[in-house]
Amino acid sequence: MVLRDSFRAIHKGHIRALGILGCLIALCLGAGCAKKDMVKEPVPVPRWTCDREADAAMKRHDYQEAIRLHQKILENEPDNALALYHLGYAYGQTGDYEREVFFYERAAALGFNEGNIFFNLGMAYGELGRIDEAVESFQKALTLDPESAENHFGLALAYQRSIKDDLAEEEFLKAIELDPAHVEARLYLSMLYADRGEMQKAAQQLRDILEIDPSNTGAREFLKRIEGE
Repeated sequence: MVLRDSFRAIHKGHIRALGILGCLIALCLGAGCAKKDMVKEPVPVPRWTCDREADAAMKRHDYQEAIRLHQKILENEPDNALALYHLGYAYGQTGDYEREVFFYERAAALGFNEGNIFFNLGMAYGELGRIDEAVESFQKALTLDPESAENHFGLALAYQRSIKDDLAEEEFLKAIELDPAHVEARLYLSMLYADRGEMQKAAQQLRDILEIDPSNTGAREFLKRIEGE
């Protein structure tokens, strides 16, 4: 699974500030200390196909070429939902979230409901600050795959952006239950706890992270600051 930085992992302008502590966590994830990135790569769907050249461009992460080739496919097959999904994904990888959302929505309107589209759509909505739509999209993703830790994590991020901390906590905990090694969920949950003044809970999540990844400098520094208060 390939995931992307920003709302999808850490976008420093999208999290509520926790002063130096928040910066430490943002620095840690932004520097590549996280277990994963945050956007799910498209998965082939039998109902629609793209040609080999277009698929190859996606696989080698040549997104400008992928955009060109998928646009070419859509000139002849405007209702090819897989090509629309891939095109949206490629635009998202270049930072064009408006077009990413546009093509995901077109694919979904054609009946494309493979689980990753709603996760990625939720993340794209988050990039654009369309949080209510992000929540709805993650909920759709969970309807299709309720046992996905990433889907619960995405919904938790959206709730946290909405300052619905109780709901965010619930979804972070579900993500951790499904994937105890989900470092990002534990980091965000520790930030939520610290933001609420629940330092013991925040510290426990950070200790758990360090058991999973002893080299996680951000978690270690955050824990030192919490324990020093």
